[in-house]
Amino acid sequence: MNRDQQAESIAQPYSRRALLRAALEAAGAAALAACGSGGAPSTGGGGGNAPTAAVAANPSPTTAARPTAAPTASVATTAAAAMEGRIPSNVPGVPDAWTKLPPPYKATTGVPGKGGKVNVFSILYGAAPAPRAENRFWQELEKRLGVTWEPTLAPNANYNEKAAAVIAGGDLGDLFYLNPSASAPGQYRTLQQGAFLDLTPYLTGDAGKDFPNLTQVEPYNLPYIWKNSSVRGKIYGVPKPVLRSANIPFYRDDWARKIGIAAPKNAEDLYNMLVGFSKRDPDGNGQPDTYGMSQSGGGWQVAWFTPTFRAPNGWRLNPDGSLTNSIETEEHKQAVEFARRLYAGGAYHPDAAGMSSTQVTDAYRGGKTGMHNEGFIAFWGPRGSRERIKENTSNPNASITALVPPGHDGGQGVSYNMNGFWGFTGIPAAVGRNRERVRELLQIMNYLAAPFGSEEHTFLWNGIEGVHHEARPDGTRVNGERAGVDMPGLVYMLQSEYRFYYPGSPGDSEKSQQISKDVIAIGIDNPTFGLNSDTFNTKAAELTQFGNDRVTAVVTGREPMSAWDAYVREWKSRGGDQIRKEYEQELKGQ
Repeated sequence: MNRDQQAESIAQPYSRRALLRAALEAAGAAALAACGSGGAPSTGGGGGNAPTAAVAANPSPTTAARPTAAPTASVATTAAAAMEGRIPSNVPGVPDAWTKLPPPYKATTGVPGKGGKVNVFSILYGAAPAPRAENRFWQELEKRLGVTWEPTLAPNANYNEKAAAVIAGGDLGDLFYLNPSASAPGQYRTLQQGAFLDLTPYLTGDAGKDFPNLTQVEPYNLPYIWKNSSVRGKIYGVPKPVLRSANIPFYRDDWARKIGIAAPKNAEDLYNMLVGFSKRDPDGNGQPDTYGMSQSGGGWQVAWFTPTFRAPNGWRLNPDGSLTNSIETEEHKQAVEFARRLYAGGAYHPDAAGMSSTQVTDAYRGGKTGMHNEGFIAFWGPRGSRERIKENTSNPNASITALVPPGHDGGQGVSYNMNGFWGFTGIPAAVGRNRERVRELLQIMNYLAAPFGSEEHTFLWNGIEGVHHEARPDGTRVNGERAGVDMPGLVYMLQSEYRFYYPGSPGDSEKSQQISKDVIAIGIDNPTFGLNSDTFNTKAAELTQFGNDRVTAVVTGREPMSAWDAYVREWKSRGGDQIRKEYEQELKGQ
């Protein structure tokens, strides 16, 4: 079974679920029409987070007749009410949008654990949670899981070092959060050396029906997530899903309107807009204190412009099976030249060369720069960037929108599909000797992956009602101070933001969904998703720094554009050609 077949296998829908899904889609369309919601017409493809694990799968003409599993919620009690507030996506990889929570329902049955300890290694963003003895969320989590939850939480800043030390020590516990594609490429070698269990036999085909939240409910029923997170055709962990259309900048469209460029339609419009943000007083305060953009890390945001010039997403797969890296293409070179022109025109913040990522974000949110990217989710909702910009600038009319990449020549640009996941949770090989223990751990992950709107999901995201959050009459859950004390990091490994739901910000759910559709419509994949290169694993940091140094020199004018070709040649000799060779070998083996 190759990677594509394996990915399709794990996402097989049940025939009964497919039929229920179709019925609910029809009911949902009628409900949306009745309440005046402007849902987009169906264009085929997958649905989204249906309000019960029993009806959330996407029908497929080649797989709809697979054996059924018992639904985990009562269709009779949830079918009619569940569609209220739901705007189906109908585009694979784009979540449903929700204007209100569906009535709570159960997405699991029983208690998944058997009373022992589960030792967990995971990543931590921000402060550590309160100790178990004074942490009611932790205590309730253990009650619901039926185990003693023993997490080791490595701060993001030193996750790589901490994870490497634990792996080297050999005591990997029971569940281990791995992040090889994003921040720790060396973990690919660990996987290939057999440190973690191959979960393919547990999660594909008929075996997967025992873990429906991990195999049947969107986003886990999307084949590309499993294909891209597998390693040489094997599943070594349960992925943490993320949006596929996340890597686009947002810009101040109120500033753009002020200078007469409502929406850039080509590279020249984009240039005039960003330079205009620096030169034409878009905030109207009469002071030369705004700029087009900033940058951190040395890349000078060239990645924002390569889609406009239609450069490949990382690599281009050629008809003969060979690969071409983006930096080797004329399109990428044109994007670098465009950034160089922006720099010369004054579009960048004057302190851009030395600004940290926090300073870059603060400048954007403080009304000093007009274009920025901090992740798709961060721009929406009552505490998102748009509202913070309004607060920070005391300007209630401040407005931001997404830059869906225009083509440099006025045609259509491209966007870069993300791989669909952010790390995955593996089970160490030593644990794999006990098949029942593996199944217990997968049932625990099945609970942690409960779909949006379920009772389990509400607990995992909002904690205990009256302690960590309050429930308003319309069903909205509002987290309080204690949630930020008790909950951080404890279940991060499978907490997915694959949804569009922004209570308190009318219209945001629909807008974010539509923009995501627009981006996906022009999206292209990276053909090396899910492939491994040992040379890349060992040289990624070195080559990234080398590339940023060369980009900085060319964009800022310290070196001429002709230096770009010399950089590409050196990149190839430093390891680029070997990385290409290893990826091509992996492609041939699929």
